Amino acid sequence: MKMPHYFRIVTATLFCLVSLSASSGQSAGDTTGLLKVHLDMRTSLSQNRRLRMGGTSVGWEWGKKRDEITVGYYWTGKRGRNDVMGLRNFDLPFQLPAGTSTDIRFVSLGYWLTLHDWRRWKLSSPIEAGLGRAKFTAPFESGTGHTERMRIFPLQLAMYGEWKATRWLGTGLQAGYRYYFNNHGIASLKPVSGMYYRIRVLVYMQTFYDWRNHIFRKEPLKSPFY
Repeated sequence: MKMPHYFRIVTATLFCLVSLSASSGQSAGDTTGLLKVHLDMRTSLSQNRRLRMGGTSVGWEWGKKRDEITVGYYWTGKRGRNDVMGLRNFDLPFQLPAGTSTDIRFVSLGYWLTLHDWRRWKLSSPIEAGLGRAKFTAPFESGTGHTERMRIFPLQLAMYGEWKATRWLGTGLQAGYRYYFNNHGIASLKPVSGMYYRIRVLVYMQTFYDWRNHIFRKEPLKSPFY
């Protein structure tokens, strides 16, 4: 299957799902599986610049420790392409004229190992590996308008901490390192590799359950506070 067609299938699937980050308020010891959906925007730091990437992912959480597997799709977008345009020292087998647009897109599979899941806090360590492409397009003003593509294999290692502020809402911080392996040499995309982070706001499924039961089943509305 060609990469562009594969990307279209994954993108369509992910965007058909809700773009909120949703989780549940399981009690300790609950081993039921749970589908989770995330709006997964990530920011990298390189050469004193912020490199922004859009993303969305779905995950399946299960077991007593609440480990999770995820599949996500990530892209630079217009703002991200402008961020990458100002970087230097790409080690590529072709020339990059001034103003070259760089577009990066990839699919990533992840495993989130839960280190500890307290009632109000959660600490986990995600490892993610992906497959995608980077596209470099020279501006028409340079006289070429030429496009070069390369296959990329991003590897991401991170730590994630989550604060379950209430039964309805929480927030999380993920920070780690992303490195882009590729088929043109290990250091070709070094300027876009580096530390990354994302800040999450979570709406737990317990919110919808509580309001559903209150509105349609006439049950007393439970307090969101622990």
